[in-house]
Amino acid sequence: AQASLPVHPRPGSHSRRELLLSIFASHCGGSRLISVLSNQSMNPVTSSMSAAESDFLYQVWSFIVAARLELSLFLAALLAHFLLFGNSSPQKSKKKKENAQSSTPLTFSSAKELEAVFAEAAKAGQHKQVLQCWAASKKLNEPIAVPLASVVEVMQRFKKEPDFIQKEIYSFLTKRNGACNMAIINDLLDSLAKRLDSDFVEQVVAMLPTGGFELDEHSYEIMLTMYFTMRSFDQVNRIVQETKQKKVKLTTRASLVIIKAALKQENFDDALEKFRELKNLWDGPAMQGPSMAPRHIVAQLVDMACKEHQLERFLPELARVPLSDDAIHLMVSEVVKNRDLPLLKQVEELAKSKNIAFSESTYSQLIKGYKGDDVKVRQLFEEALEKKPDAGPDICLAVLNCCSQTRNFELADTCYQHFADRMPIATLSAFIRFHFEAENYSKVCDMYEKDAAPVRQQAESEGRSVLDARMERCVMNAALKCGRSALAQSLLTENPSDVAKHITMIRNAAAEQNLPAAMDIFASLKKSGAELNSVVYNTVLDACVECSQLEKATSWMDQMKADGMTDVVTYNTLIKAHLQASNFKRARSILDEMRAEKLQPNCITFNEIVNAMVSSSDWQVRREVWGVLKEMQEANVKPNQVTCSILLKNLNASSPDSDITQTMNLISNMEEQLDEVLLSSVVEACVRIGKADLLNTKLKQLMSGDSIRVNGSHTFGSLIKAYGHARDMQSVWRCWKEMRNRHIKPTSITVGCMIEAVVSNGDPDGAWNLIQELGEDPQCQSVLNAVIYCSVLKGFTRERNAQRVWAVYEEMQKRDIDLSVVTYNTLLDCCARCGRMDGVPEILADMKQAKIKPNIITYSTMLKGHCQIGDLTSAFRLIKEMKEEAGLVPDEIMYNSLLDGCAQASLADEGLKVLEEMQEAGVPPSNFTLSVLVKLMSRARRVDAAFEIVNKLSKKYKLTPNSHVYANLVQTCCFGRQLPRALKTLEEMIQQKVQPDKRTYAMLFRAAVQQNQFETADGLVRAALGLPGALHFLARAPTLAMCAGIEDHVISETLAAMQGYPDGNKVAADLLDIIKQKKPRMHVDPASCQRQSDSWQTKGKGKGKGKGKGKN
Repeated sequence: AQASLPVHPRPGSHSRRELLLSIFASHCGGSRLISVLSNQSMNPVTSSMSAAESDFLYQVWSFIVAARLELSLFLAALLAHFLLFGNSSPQKSKKKKENAQSSTPLTFSSAKELEAVFAEAAKAGQHKQVLQCWAASKKLNEPIAVPLASVVEVMQRFKKEPDFIQKEIYSFLTKRNGACNMAIINDLLDSLAKRLDSDFVEQVVAMLPTGGFELDEHSYEIMLTMYFTMRSFDQVNRIVQETKQKKVKLTTRASLVIIKAALKQENFDDALEKFRELKNLWDGPAMQGPSMAPRHIVAQLVDMACKEHQLERFLPELARVPLSDDAIHLMVSEVVKNRDLPLLKQVEELAKSKNIAFSESTYSQLIKGYKGDDVKVRQLFEEALEKKPDAGPDICLAVLNCCSQTRNFELADTCYQHFADRMPIATLSAFIRFHFEAENYSKVCDMYEKDAAPVRQQAESEGRSVLDARMERCVMNAALKCGRSALAQSLLTENPSDVAKHITMIRNAAAEQNLPAAMDIFASLKKSGAELNSVVYNTVLDACVECSQLEKATSWMDQMKADGMTDVVTYNTLIKAHLQASNFKRARSILDEMRAEKLQPNCITFNEIVNAMVSSSDWQVRREVWGVLKEMQEANVKPNQVTCSILLKNLNASSPDSDITQTMNLISNMEEQLDEVLLSSVVEACVRIGKADLLNTKLKQLMSGDSIRVNGSHTFGSLIKAYGHARDMQSVWRCWKEMRNRHIKPTSITVGCMIEAVVSNGDPDGAWNLIQELGEDPQCQSVLNAVIYCSVLKGFTRERNAQRVWAVYEEMQKRDIDLSVVTYNTLLDCCARCGRMDGVPEILADMKQAKIKPNIITYSTMLKGHCQIGDLTSAFRLIKEMKEEAGLVPDEIMYNSLLDGCAQASLADEGLKVLEEMQEAGVPPSNFTLSVLVKLMSRARRVDAAFEIVNKLSKKYKLTPNSHVYANLVQTCCFGRQLPRALKTLEEMIQQKVQPDKRTYAMLFRAAVQQNQFETADGLVRAALGLPGALHFLARAPTLAMCAGIEDHVISETLAAMQGYPDGNKVAADLLDIIKQKKPRMHVDPASCQRQSDSWQTKGKGKGKGKGKGKN
């Protein structure tokens, strides 16, 4: 029925269709199609299907007509390509041609040609060509020189299976007559050893007998060097024994390695034995070349001889051995420290017999050694000036030290006249700051205009900057104070439209807590007509926050709103201000204000809040951090890696398990991929938490599966750091070896983690050797930085090895390493630990030359050094200079150092004055302060005063004394022969839930035995070991009273001392029996400690009141 309905065509549709058909027919010649379409179009009654087909063809043709130009160009290009190339896919043909060409095997006309190409490919690093030459060489019958080391390295680079590589090596060793020799094998071993691939080295060594090869002296040298680098001393000793059995004559370098190993194992006798064997070699031409290795070994032997106090025994061995000036300096320093004048003369004669020129520091030590002999001191001083005309202040300080003792003013004047006209270049800014602090403002301006301004103008013309901001501020303030406003205005308005410079000045003013100056700089910039933006406004707002001026920040925020300069950064800065003031509710309310201003909080906004909350000391605030994270997710702001890092850095051993679990779950559900930085944070957090199972779980997750693969040096650095913290040096070296074997270039962070792991595990020499090896590697030279060197500096500093510290410092200067304030603080710490405060001025001069300002740690370190050597005068003068010149305020650490210095010098009254000054300065004391004060009173035998100070300060500052405070109180009672009071203090510790440490028990043991209180000593020992029969107040809390860290030798010495008395013998015997029964793993041997216990008896014999438990 529907098909019979008429279809009414659109107006004009017939004409358009006829025209379309005629055009289409003219192009396509489709007469039949024309007739069909014409019949359909001319029929007034057609089906709906016919009408649809007509409309479709009309639309197709309309498209063709519209795109006729593009279609024509396409067809023309296709035709031209076909005519030119005859192929419709040129790229594929080209690629096939290249593949065919690359797959064509190389052909060689002769074995010599193959050998030459092989060597050239190995030298140029053409890895594919090396493999092709290797394949071709296997088809030859005549032998050629094969670079086997390069072949193995290329196979490893192409990820060949280890079994395949071993089969190739085995085939080469066994089937090629004349093609292989020990030189080629040693090259392979050397290549593997440099990568510390010890497993592969041992596999190659195991193959050698099948090919009829034996290790020679060079092979053993390679293996010894490798195992020494890995600190595998068991393997070194094994190889040494093997060479002795096979009677292999070792090379000089191998012998040096053996000596180094003996030195590292602190086996002076073995090192000396091997040294004597090599002396004849070193007397000959071995020392005529540029190598300094023997002298270095001699220096290490000298170092060990000094440490073991064997210098007098070792000195004759050096008669025919070349020595360095460092070795002479080390011996002189040791002799001077021991005040052995005859031995000092022998060392001086030995150095002069070898024509060794003394260094400046050596002359200084010699002058100190001859203190009191004015004639000798003057002779050495004149000799030093003759041979060291550019000598620094070190010699001057040594001479003045001698003059202060002998009152030789003539020599002191001579010394001053020589050094008066010699000033370092960097002293210009120091003079300006000195006169400024002395309120010599006119002098400051004159010096600036005369000396500094011309240098500045010349430097600026060359595009450099030589004057720091601190000097400019000093000159500016001095000019304002002395009325030279023109100079001050020139400094402020020299570039009035330089926005970046004014922003820097605003930030510098904020760093000095000088907000008015920051506001003046902004006003000056605004007055200049410069175009201001939100960055400038935000800098001023940040200055308000930096200066802790919340009200100023709020008012400035209103000004920014009025000027239309607010953005997301503005609100983030204001949030930071409220967070610093602990206004967490106000900070969170600002989020609503941001949304009202149609500004969306970002990750930085939430991360600021999260960081402040997790760092808060209020546990209720910390608990609300998960609510902030929930709000963050509801705002469609997903936690990122920074969020997770903030949460991780605040996890520690005392963190709740719920926080640890939620943090780890957040990391697991994070959409961003776990990167190396976050991985390092995860590992470090696990280490801080102290849960081995959590750390192992994360490490297993890292090492297993395909989702996470260790393929970056940062990841290896994280693993090395974790294993180093766990003191698993075997895993540390395994990770390092794997990274090097896989040819992954280490970054500075990775090398820093490795060096820190080695140093922290007590091997700074190994870390220093590793740095030197990396310095010789062209690919790794650039990764060495100041942080890495500082780790080694700190390691040698902890060992009080000043010679190695200065050697590392000199190496840093030679390599142009950018030094930081941390580096100089480490050097100062070395001077403090070694008691060489005369080297401080040189370090401070270097800091000034490097334009590095001392910080509070710098002054604290110098103060500690002065206090340790008992120079309290210099210590108090340093405090004054720090306040006046640097504008710094002493902190608790510095006051504690002063108190400790007073304690060492037994200056109780002076120490109490320091305590009073500390409290007046608003610096609250801590438990460490209490422990030092108790020691101060103990030295002065003021037992009552010690307890009074602890009680008074504990109540005033709400302190709970810890084990160190109580231990010092117990020690004070023991020194005052007040054992009952000491036991009363111990009882108070138990009542306050403070566990006694091993030092407390050791002092009580000794005091009880010395006062013949054997049963009291018996009860104390039983309590410390958790045995029945303890003193009654200790028996009430056996777990708290037990001391797990008490050493076996302390118990042995106590028993031995008790056995020396008739009344104590039986008590000691009964105690020994129960210890053997209840503590079978404890090694107690009173007989071996009899000599030590004799000193106890000598001090306490005849002064006790008889046996008994005493008053407790």
